[in-house]
Amino acid sequence: MAVLIGLLWIPVLGDRLNDVLSKHAPKVAPRMLLVGLGFLLTGLVIGVQVLAVVGACLVGVLVLALILDNY
Repeated sequence: MAVLIGLLWIPVLGDRLNDVLSKHAPKVAPRMLLVGLGFLLTGLVIGVQVLAVVGACLVGVLVLALILDNY
């Protein structure tokens, strides 16, 4: 019975988490884009691949989140 109740709560918790993240997204998204582009460009110019990968991941996560939020 506890497993069934847990399975039924997964969509409810996911919806609440998505609501909280959607409320704060307009404030965080521009900063995240600038930080991601900064890491990406710094990594490409200096030649440190770790920074380039981190920057690309930040920008990619932001694009995926915007697609998910507007879908």
